[in-house]
Amino acid sequence: MKKKVTVIATMDEKKPLKQSNRLIESRYKLTMYEQRLIIAICSQLNENAEEFGKVRIKVSEIANFCNFEPEKAYSLVKKTIKKLASRTLEIKLEDGNWYVTHWLQSAKYINGESIIEYKIDDELKPELLQLKSGFLRAQTKPLMEFRRDYSARLYFLLKKMLKIKDFDYSLDFFRDRFQLSKSYEISANLKNKVIDPAVKEINEKSDINVKHEYIKEGRTYTKIHFTITLKKEPNKEEQIETETGHLRLNESIYDSDGSVADKLVKRGVTPQKAKSMAKKYSEKQINENINYALKFKDSKENLAGFIISCIENNIVENNRKAKEEIDKKEKEQLADDRQAKEFFHGKTEDFSGDYEKPVIMKDGKIISM
Repeated sequence: MKKKVTVIATMDEKKPLKQSNRLIESRYKLTMYEQRLIIAICSQLNENAEEFGKVRIKVSEIANFCNFEPEKAYSLVKKTIKKLASRTLEIKLEDGNWYVTHWLQSAKYINGESIIEYKIDDELKPELLQLKSGFLRAQTKPLMEFRRDYSARLYFLLKKMLKIKDFDYSLDFFRDRFQLSKSYEISANLKNKVIDPAVKEINEKSDINVKHEYIKEGRTYTKIHFTITLKKEPNKEEQIETETGHLRLNESIYDSDGSVADKLVKRGVTPQKAKSMAKKYSEKQINENINYALKFKDSKENLAGFIISCIENNIVENNRKAKEEIDKKEKEQLADDRQAKEFFHGKTEDFSGDYEKPVIMKDGKIISM
């Protein structure tokens, strides 16, 4: 019997990820890139399906969804999905039993087509499909802004407790679930390198507010008390304030006029520097690089400085040229591959191989069969 494959033409950014609480509390270790990729993959599932199927998607499409840096998107996707296929996780069941499985049952990169094909491990069906209770549904696109390895993990663990609002987690819980090394047995390391940076990023970029306090038992810190609330939707003025790191313009120094210089000032650039850049660079170059900086800024970086650097080096245009060069090489490679196959076999193999005609999906809807 021929195997079926689904081709995702466009990632649905509005589709939430639905996962069991058991999966959220499972033991595993993933890098930031691996976390983003598995979140993206699982978010596109048909949550009412009975089985996982093989899926194909363009590398550029999933890289864009995952906010991978454009200049190294192709290599990142190939490297990350290969590593993800070898990663395991341990899930504890309600009866005290547990099982170990992989995230992916298979993963493949199709050379020349810039396509990846994958299938989620069948053992994860109870954690991702047909969930009726004990699950969390969360929007995934904002999570792609996280730049710390443990931010998404902590976000899921906190968000599932939203109805309770006030609760404790032991430090040993995080050490165990995140599979941290021995160095994190020192509470200060866990605090400064894992929990505090993740909480900071969650507060800045997610839909929840988190307050936390470390609790001592005797002379040793043993647990963290968390208080979480859902954020209200920011209005336009609040959004600008958030983007500028709570910067408020001094109207006596700078008169807001809605120009590109004004946009720079609102994001922390000095008025003098903003006016100079507005004269030197095109409005398109400034706007494109502001958007790029807001999307890819590291939490440690100064926003104004990063924006200035992006504009002066025209990062967006350079990335665009780099992508065009990669696409050109991919097309040349594809042409060479087809020519070689025709030379040896007399014809080029059909893209679908042993598969039935793909089901084409766009924004979560079937558009062709």
